[in-house]
Amino acid sequence: MILERAELEPIGTNAYFVANEELKQAFVVDAPLGAFAWAERLSESLGCTIQALLLTHGHWDHILDAHLFAREGISIMGHAADKLLFENPEVMASFSIPGVDFKGFAVDQWLKENQNLKVAGIEMEIFEVPGHCPGSLLFYLEKASLAFVGDAIFCRGIGRCDLPGGNFETLKNSIQKKIYSLPDKTELYSGHGPKTSVLSEKQENPFVRL
Repeated sequence: MILERAELEPIGTNAYFVANEELKQAFVVDAPLGAFAWAERLSESLGCTIQALLLTHGHWDHILDAHLFAREGISIMGHAADKLLFENPEVMASFSIPGVDFKGFAVDQWLKENQNLKVAGIEMEIFEVPGHCPGSLLFYLEKASLAFVGDAIFCRGIGRCDLPGGNFETLKNSIQKKIYSLPDKTELYSGHGPKTSVLSEKQENPFVRL
């Protein structure tokens, strides 16, 4: 398995590219501005086809390029609680930045808690981790000992809870009951900043410790 990360515009949001070398297939996690061109270059260099775009949640900085994946017929997956944000992202204009070009798109597959998913031959389990955003999802790849956690938790930080649909107690519960339930060695790949681990955050996260 190949895993690549790009920190993209306009506010340093991470996009991830995961490829199955044997099947020559890949998927992308989140779509900040520039993610489509970046993923397309990677897929061409590796001789892979992009099977899906997985969205950790519907906040504007994670979905700006999603319409480009949709245009190419790439399957888009996300949580139904963020349907309005996906289809009508302009509702987030009040908490975005000036000059953002919002373009809505349709989600092809709605994901939910405890769902087992297989994309590009890679198995993962879906966890709902609301609190930062109602439709926040975690993608857990047990065999690779890693999880894509979006903005639920960062290295020594947590996602904002002051945006519409955010709630600290809900997020705290998601972190303690879901994220911290994963094996300690699990690497956490967040929507912003560097990767961390379950054990590291249990011990050092100043907002939610176990």
